[in-house]
Amino acid sequence: MSMAEHVAAVLADFQNRHILVIGDVMLDKFVSGSVDRMSPEAPIPVLSRTKEHVMPGGAANVARNLAGLGGRISLIGCIGDDAAGKSLKKALSLVPQLGFFPIITSDRPTTQKTRFLASGKQILRVDDELTSHLTDAQASQMLIQADIVLEDAEALILSDYAKGCLSPFIISSLIAAAQKKNIPIITDPKSRDISVYAGSTVLTPNLAEFQAATGIISADHDIIADTATDIITHHNIEQLLVTLSADGMMLVDKTNHTHMPAHKCDVFDVSGAGDTVVAVIAATLATGRTATDAMTCANLAASIVVGKSGTATLCPGEFIRAAVPVSSETSLENMSMLVTKWRSKACRIGFTNGCFDLLHPGHLALLAAAKERCDKLIVAVNSDASVKLLKGESRPIMDETSRAGILESLPFVDAAIIFDEQTPAHLIEALMPDNLIKGGDYIAEDVIGYQTVTSAGGTVDIITLKAGHSTTALLD
Repeated sequence: MSMAEHVAAVLADFQNRHILVIGDVMLDKFVSGSVDRMSPEAPIPVLSRTKEHVMPGGAANVARNLAGLGGRISLIGCIGDDAAGKSLKKALSLVPQLGFFPIITSDRPTTQKTRFLASGKQILRVDDELTSHLTDAQASQMLIQADIVLEDAEALILSDYAKGCLSPFIISSLIAAAQKKNIPIITDPKSRDISVYAGSTVLTPNLAEFQAATGIISADHDIIADTATDIITHHNIEQLLVTLSADGMMLVDKTNHTHMPAHKCDVFDVSGAGDTVVAVIAATLATGRTATDAMTCANLAASIVVGKSGTATLCPGEFIRAAVPVSSETSLENMSMLVTKWRSKACRIGFTNGCFDLLHPGHLALLAAAKERCDKLIVAVNSDASVKLLKGESRPIMDETSRAGILESLPFVDAAIIFDEQTPAHLIEALMPDNLIKGGDYIAEDVIGYQTVTSAGGTVDIITLKAGHSTTALLD
């Protein structure tokens, strides 16, 4: 079964399954604007506000992710009797198949994180919160509600953000109740005392949380695995999954550990990525699949959401599409939007083009050298029709979609786009790369797009091709 088929099967099986999410809900507020001057009062930037929006955060974002994948979700959390709480309730009411059962309190505010962004980048975050534990009466109310919802739940998620909702007593009570139902318990921990999560099916700390809880400093895989094994043994936890950011994920049980490298992706905003990972793990386990299956799906899901802005979610269509080994949307409009996003991050854009039929070591050497000259490399791929004009009726061997998809799977190619014209002049004019890169015995001034790129301050680089490699030679 291919990765795409695996993801599709999990999503199909997950539809309408009931998951209970309980933990620290919060409101994520984003204030966007531009900065073009410093304050005369202090050495700080002045943000000119242009827009403002809110999203469910924390446990609420976990629930929203699950609902977006097709689950039937119950969410329990604590909010204040305030404007932020009302905004959060309203936002969650708009999410299909998500039921929110809030514990509303008058003595504590709704947790709110306000992020200030300039040109898409965070410059400040302000947190409004009270992190003391719930009162006995509030905790009792929460457990009563949870007991009702657990009747037909197929998985339990404990989303602990250390904001006071999940005390050790509440956690142990919920784990005991879920164990009686024999359903998986996925716990996203914040406490440094791992013992409070004893009995969890899967514990999902990130590396920083794991290091804080264990006291280890190293990111060495073997050290992480050995330490995790000790935790599992002493605290009756079935598996421990450590998310390692750009290094992927590691799943540890009593006898084995498995490291899975991260998928190649364009990281734009990591806000809420951990919530998506927890949601996908729970969704996969709820279908009866293994924790290894869950890690495989969650690893792919993480690579999608970090390319989005804010506490983002993903839908089944884009999840499956990400697993298909073919090119993503190759329209010029889509590529222009991608380039605009890259430029907002001060990335240097490179551009090269070719047929790339039957990818060979010469192609790989060219593309690797091209990527060394830029931050983001775009490869323009001749369409099937244009290859026939250039190479003859017997070519191409591989169709344009396959060629673009293979290119995009390479670690040094950030995007591929298919073009029908005999030359990529139109694309170069539209995308205005900083580096125009060509392989072969060319004179820079003769390369298509030279005048366009250099007149805008860019450069044209000629890379000597690796000798002895060509598609024609492979065919011969």
